[in-house]
Amino acid sequence: EGFLANAERAKAITPLCVGVGATATTFSLLVPVLLGSVESSIMTEVYLACPLISVLSAAVCSLALEDTKVFAKRATSVGNRRFAKSGLVGRTWLSAGEQITGKSDNYRRKWRTFCLSVLPAPILGAVVPGASLATKSIIVAALAAAQSAYFLAECEYSLARATDAVALKARSAAVCDTYANQGARSAAILPFTSALSGLCAAATAAIVELPFLETLSVAGTLSSLASEMVIVSFFPAFSTLFAAAASVSKARCEVQAEAAVQAASTLALEYTSDDDDDPILRPFRGVTELIRLTYTSSILEPCQQLWRRFRISIGYSWNKVKNAFRWSKDNFPQSRHS
Repeated sequence: EGFLANAERAKAITPLCVGVGATATTFSLLVPVLLGSVESSIMTEVYLACPLISVLSAAVCSLALEDTKVFAKRATSVGNRRFAKSGLVGRTWLSAGEQITGKSDNYRRKWRTFCLSVLPAPILGAVVPGASLATKSIIVAALAAAQSAYFLAECEYSLARATDAVALKARSAAVCDTYANQGARSAAILPFTSALSGLCAAATAAIVELPFLETLSVAGTLSSLASEMVIVSFFPAFSTLFAAAASVSKARCEVQAEAAVQAASTLALEYTSDDDDDPILRPFRGVTELIRLTYTSSILEPCQQLWRRFRISIGYSWNKVKNAFRWSKDNFPQSRHS
């Protein structure tokens, strides 16, 4: 959740940049109309100001996008190494040199993204043939504003996946904690059963040492032997029952522990967008599913209900016509005979 909050913080400036780019594009459209009688040198500076602001907004959006992707990736990959199985730990291990290389690649990627977000709009605006300076400035500002909107959509895409991943991990952690608490509840009685078994063992040892058992054994009668057997086996029998109860509680703890392990294993999944078994939300697929549900509930189902009602009404009318025709066929010969 901390990494997700950092991603939200990095993304927070992108809507502002989109608004600034759209405003600069609007001003680039209004400048030729509002300042048509001003000197050409000042007009040139005004023409260049709006595209410059829009391009800088797009560049800031690109940098915010890179930071958002970094924090979103960290939020998604939390727990992959800590909760991974022994055979999969090596897949997430990086040496010191690889970590340094990864950081260098991140910095290099940021500068490359900055350059790629600044250059395309001015280059495309400059190569437009036969356009005036005002038209080129409008084209550059509009392209930069479109870039900002695209970067905002990319940020929201990364955040949507990261938010779903964090929610999935939080749910898995909650389920794991629930099973662990149930196991702790089942194990709470084990010390008490152990204490009762120890008490029975001590009581059995004390009873064996009592003198009246020797008296019963010396008597040699059947009743005395039976009484001796009952007295001696009384506490061991209860100790056996306590041991059986402890074994049941132990089995419950094992079941809850296995369930907790299975719930915790979802925290170690490596989520990749190319994997078909990826449990994280795929925004495009989610939007498609929502559109399908909207179409089904708003258009398809009402049309189907209307068609069913139409068929019912047609069937009812056809049955009335058939009944009327049958009645006339049955009664017409009688009326002619009469």
